[in-house]
Amino acid sequence: MNKTIKSPGGLTVRLVEALNGFRTKYGYWPTSIEMEASSIGVLATGCLTPLGFFLVQSKVDLVVGDDGKILAKGRNGDVFDYGDEGWRGEHQHDAYTWLGLDNWENEE
Repeated sequence: MNKTIKSPGGLTVRLVEALNGFRTKYGYWPTSIEMEASSIGVLATGCLTPLGFFLVQSKVDLVVGDDGKILAKGRNGDVFDYGDEGWRGEHQHDAYTWLGLDNWENEE
C-alpha cells in the first residue's frame, strides 16, 4: 500500500491538477483549495491516507466551496478553476513532490 495515497484517480488527480495548473498559470503555489464539503471528506477518507491528508493540509487550506467546483486560490485574488482550466497541457511542476505525496505514477 502507498504511504500517502489510497486512490490515485478521481479527486486525488483533480487536486494535483488544480495545484499544478495554478502554479503554471501564476508562477507560485496556491494557498488554498476550495471544494465541496463531501469532496473534502472523500479526499480525507477514501483518497489519501491520514499522513497524506495531513501533508496536503500542511501546504494548503482546504475550504468548503460550491458544489462541483475545485478552485485553487492564491494571493491578490488569483484563482485557477479546475473545471474551466484543468487538463490544458503539460505542467512543468510536480504537486506530488511539493505536497510530499508518493507519486502513484512512479510506483511499480
